[in-house]
Amino acid sequence: MKKFLFAVVAFSIAFSISSCKKDTAETGPGAIDIEFDNIAVVDGIQRQLSLVTPGSASYTYQNGMGQDFNINLLRYYISNIKLEGPNGELFEDHVHVDVSGTEGIYLVDESDLSTGVINLEDVPAGQYNKITFTVGVDEDGVQEGAAGGVLDPATCHMFWNWNSGYIAMKFEGQSPVSNGGTSGGETVDGTSPNGIVYHVGGWRDMPGTAFVKNNKTLTFGFDTNARVEKGLQPRVHMVFDVLSLFKGQNMIDFTGNHNVHKPVDGQPVAENIPAAFAFDHVHQ
Repeated sequence: MKKFLFAVVAFSIAFSISSCKKDTAETGPGAIDIEFDNIAVVDGIQRQLSLVTPGSASYTYQNGMGQDFNINLLRYYISNIKLEGPNGELFEDHVHVDVSGTEGIYLVDESDLSTGVINLEDVPAGQYNKITFTVGVDEDGVQEGAAGGVLDPATCHMFWNWNSGYIAMKFEGQSPVSNGGTSGGETVDGTSPNGIVYHVGGWRDMPGTAFVKNNKTLTFGFDTNARVEKGLQPRVHMVFDVLSLFKGQNMIDFTGNHNVHKPVDGQPVAENIPAAFAFDHVHQ
């Protein structure tokens, strides 16, 4: 009988230890994906964004002034991602820049859909219901010196040599109302009769100059918690309505300032960026 009781006690202790280890493992750090889906909202309906070949006269979209346009290129930086939860949960994505590579700064390129999913690892276990991020590359990323990875000027094509700063968002396309004369584009140039180019950036304010800070830091709440723990990898789905860049707070006229390469000229488009991004849903 004593041997039986000893065996039962020993089994209970072993089971308790095993259960504790299992609970600890399951509640360890996990991963979470942040997906940026570029869309066009037409008549209140979300449609997947469509790129066309440079020079195309097929116009799919309209700006807030009813002017037709299409899109050849869309690219933007996401950085300084922070997640928060209702019980004090906090995760801040580490940003590190050097010549060997870049951490915590991501380049979303519509021509490569895989770039739209940002995987964050070693996120403390918990429930998260808020995200903050910056559209653009702030001063720290600019001041770190030579950069590799997505900040390498030779491969990202998002760097302004004339002001040693990064373009936050690059948009290129065509509109039949444009009189051309564009310059410095990847897909359109001065020979493109209907080109529109918006290279929007600016990481500092310098009153009285062409330098303004156009990087935007945005915060969004979720309608449900994203549960993070070991073995679980939820996905937060964000959408970016490209049409909102050219309507709303600032109506953009493609017959006028359609060749943007300076921060001050890009300010009207930059002021439309916050309304263009939105939280959509959480995949658990």
